[in-house]
Amino acid sequence: MRRLLAVIGRDVSGSLSPHIHRAAADALELDVAYVPISVQDATHFGLAVDALRCIGALGANVTIPYKTPALALADRVSTTAAEIGAVNTLTFASDGCIQGDNTDGPGLLRVLSNLAPGAFEKVQIVGAGGAARAAAWAVAQLDTGSVHVTARRGAEAVAALANGHAHPFERIDGVTLLISAVPGEAGLARQLLEMCVDETQRPIVCDLAYGGLDRESPLALLARSEQLLAFDGRSMLAEQGALSLSLWTGGERSRIRAAMREALALPPHFDSHPGRD
Repeated sequence: MRRLLAVIGRDVSGSLSPHIHRAAADALELDVAYVPISVQDATHFGLAVDALRCIGALGANVTIPYKTPALALADRVSTTAAEIGAVNTLTFASDGCIQGDNTDGPGLLRVLSNLAPGAFEKVQIVGAGGAARAAAWAVAQLDTGSVHVTARRGAEAVAALANGHAHPFERIDGVTLLISAVPGEAGLARQLLEMCVDETQRPIVCDLAYGGLDRESPLALLARSEQLLAFDGRSMLAEQGALSLSLWTGGERSRIRAAMREALALPPHFDSHPGRD
């Protein structure tokens, strides 16, 4: 019997999650359907989750801005989700309970682990939402020098996850890796590059947002135009998606990952120097 999966957020019309999950389901012959569900506020998010549970759905991914509300809705949460303080993967268990997990943090950790150790001498995370919390958790698992979180508000709570330092939205001198956990809007990308990127240090730019199937995020493109090493969130999307779909179905994670990367037009393995000849 075909089981239902979904991605829920305020506006998931541009989400690539349905595309990559369908591709992986086809490749592994998994009998699931994955659909996007946009809801206008936290109240409707809760109603949508309850509706999915009631109709026997298998699970759901959660995106902006409901990863913290998802933590509160879950009856049980994984250790990782509890540490991060956000849930991006819900599983509707056979006993009627909702299991909450976070695959963003482990997914990003796998991506960052491909970078050279020198990238982590001084890390700056921009943003204070669920994605920023996952990024702080991920860098805390690595051998980093110092971690700095910059946001207009809420930076202190995120910085605490990585034993880091909280700052307002500003440039931090000497940063070697900048992780953007803010929406992938072109205007915001230009502002972030101008205000936060110390181009004399030549930091690696990791944008957790993505552009589309055939284009990178605005920030990654702008950073690349300034001859900086940069990559967007498609690799992280494939990693967290593979973890989620494997969790729901028991499918082989490596095969799911390969199918998702192919669906995103990414090379079979993460390239830590994208765009370099």
